Amino acid sequence: MTRCNSIADLTNPQWLKTIYGPLKEINTKPFITTGFSGAVLQKIELIAADNTTHHLILKQTNLKTDWISQRTHDTVGREAAWLNEECLRRTWNIIHCPYIAFAKENDLTGLLMEDLSAHLFPDNREPIDIDSENIIIDTMAALHAQFWDSDDIKQLTWLTRPRDYLDILRPGDHAQDSYCPPPEPLRTNLSEGWRIAFELLSINTMNYLTQPIEEILSSWTNLPVTLLHGDMKIANMALSPGGKLSLFDWPMIGCAPCGIELGWYLAVNATRLARRKEEFIHAYRSSLECNLQEAIDDKSWKEIVKLSIVSGAMMMLWNKALKWKSGKESDRAEWEWWSKSLELAISQ
Repeated sequence: MTRCNSIADLTNPQWLKTIYGPLKEINTKPFITTGFSGAVLQKIELIAADNTTHHLILKQTNLKTDWISQRTHDTVGREAAWLNEECLRRTWNIIHCPYIAFAKENDLTGLLMEDLSAHLFPDNREPIDIDSENIIIDTMAALHAQFWDSDDIKQLTWLTRPRDYLDILRPGDHAQDSYCPPPEPLRTNLSEGWRIAFELLSINTMNYLTQPIEEILSSWTNLPVTLLHGDMKIANMALSPGGKLSLFDWPMIGCAPCGIELGWYLAVNATRLARRKEEFIHAYRSSLECNLQEAIDDKSWKEIVKLSIVSGAMMMLWNKALKWKSGKESDRAEWEWWSKSLELAISQ
């Protein structure tokens, strides 16, 4: 992994030719995505002297103006810090590394990576195939097992912490919104979604979700922590021709119990699941235990699953409520699963 002195160096022809050889042409254009990140993306086309074409993506983030960075208290530029951290390079034993180089200038970070557009999953709301889901489950489990209760990641104070995950989309006011709010329509949808959710939920459940996050997390302080990608949605994944998974968009890379990653995956990828949620949870446990080469006792696993339900709800129940309002049978069923699972989790 190369660290450049400046973000401008990432597209400097003199530097690029050290990797790709003599270049005939460099073409750039804006890359607009459907995500809600505050990052600015560019597509870069390199035409080498031998007419070979290389397709790259340049991602630039300003921590001061990126609402995700602000709500998760990112003061270092986690994506760049991650690429620069020796102990985290074991990540690439498990996933394909799409990154070529990075640079950091005060509050600005720049990442240069392969353009994986040709290998992305279809952009729809249909279930992915079971074989691809198996690869995702095994990759997630292998990543978590690789850093299971690791002292290395516990010492990295800049990683996202459990509180940040549960706080980023929670109901109520966020101090950061006075100077760096989420973009529209996300901000309005969050407010409206939580309003609908609280009309549908019991008073007990509503009170649980609005209590201080430290009190919610107090039940799970003894769970092992591991390295989380932090935003494992299908849109942030690609499958290489060899079948190895690529994961990109790591601004929420963190140190937390695996249940938080599991809960987010189930919640954000609800329409993409190839199997029932209970079956996905079982498959993930089996793969995790296989990678750990040891069993997780049933008591601990029960707490991991409870945390996955609570954290998934804290991050995405507003979205389930908005879709419930549509009246579609599938959206109503999704709301029912999460609301009933949440009530059961907090009553135990």
